Amino acid sequence: MEELLNNVNFSTVIWQVITPFVFILVDIISGYVQALINKNVDSKIMREGLLHKFLLILVIVIGYVIQFAFSLNFVAPAITIYICTMELMSFLENLKKAGVNLGKLGNILKTKKED
Repeated sequence: MEELLNNVNFSTVIWQVITPFVFILVDIISGYVQALINKNVDSKIMREGLLHKFLLILVIVIGYVIQFAFSLNFVAPAITIYICTMELMSFLENLKKAGVNLGKLGNILKTKKED
């Protein structure tokens, strides 16, 4: 795992920090837009979603603390990649819920409409 993470390098540490925040922001915006499209904007769901995003930010922070405190250089990149992957999947789910045809990729995404 560490070798894999060493091969997936961010151009700078700044991009390693900024990238998950960008993915989180894109997921928030796409979630809100799909809720508008489906006419189901709910302040409780929005509040819970934003609190989950805040927890992800805390995970990023603790990842850097662990990385620098214990010299475990793979921790922060692993967390960044995981969060970006998770947010990308959520973004794709939001697109599908909004009615965007994702082709074969859409078949692997489970959405609440299908539950």
